[in-house]
Amino acid sequence: MDDDPIERGWQLLEEGKVDEARKLADRAATADADSPEAFTLVGAVANAEGDVEGALEAFDRAMELDANYLDPILLAAETLALDGDAEKARALAERALDVAEEEDEYVDALLLKAEIELGDGDAESAEATLGELPPVELPTAALELRAADAFLEIEDHDRAAQHFEAAGKLEPQNADPIYGLGLVAEARGDRAEMTAHFQRVRDLDTKAPAAPWAVTEERMEELVEAALAELPERAQKLLENVPVMIEPLPSEEVVGDGFDPRGLGLFAGVPFPEQSSLSGPPHLEAVFLFQRNIERVARSTAEVEQEIRTTLLHETGHFFGLDEEELAELGLE
Repeated sequence: MDDDPIERGWQLLEEGKVDEARKLADRAATADADSPEAFTLVGAVANAEGDVEGALEAFDRAMELDANYLDPILLAAETLALDGDAEKARALAERALDVAEEEDEYVDALLLKAEIELGDGDAESAEATLGELPPVELPTAALELRAADAFLEIEDHDRAAQHFEAAGKLEPQNADPIYGLGLVAEARGDRAEMTAHFQRVRDLDTKAPAAPWAVTEERMEELVEAALAELPERAQKLLENVPVMIEPLPSEEVVGDGFDPRGLGLFAGVPFPEQSSLSGPPHLEAVFLFQRNIERVARSTAEVEQEIRTTLLHETGHFFGLDEEELAELGLE
């Protein structure tokens, strides 16, 4: 079967196969230089490669070719927001609201506007924007989850819970709504309910298929060794003689103690600042890295490697009581 190259390119991108997606995107743009869909894919691939300038150029080209094509407007707004240009991102979000025709498109644009405002520290505007959501169930579970996350961020716990519950009704086997309800319970100070939700999340995550870019246990060990070798000298010294354990997910016991079931890493031991100065050198039992969780937040094998490094730095730094400035000195920033 001869797949549509653009459709296939998006599929490859979702699977984290960025190089293959790049080939199809370039081929589509070369074959039809007037295709806004092709240039939108080119921009998305550039984003995945970390090429913000290239992504924005491609999105601009797509918008020039079709001013009413919503996808490049939304993607450009999101890219600008992540790059720190909230003003231009907001303007594009407003443009997306004008262009949107279907309900799901309008809700998508409205939520993006609220997310940009939250990222810009403007909770008041975000709250007003969220107030424009239709007073009915949203079209998809993904939109319900985004709405729930936004309401949780502005500390409207009741509305957040409503949207998480709506998402759960649409996709009963999706762990994300249950995880969100756990976060709501945590925000409300209800530890028992939080733990119950988190244990359910862990159970569902255990049964869920691995990410398309998941690596083997042997490859994960190689990536950990490579990440350790690339850490700054000071970080390596802090981790000297400390075993790094790789587990798929946090254990049921750890989650029962209140640990986030989707946490990336954990130190097992007494934090260094709490240790007696007379107790000798700092003793650390182990560093745990949770492979499935690291793979969940990544979008490619390359990002898995970067997340390993970042997690090691964070856990090491916070264990030894380092502040953000000292973490930056370790090479985290």
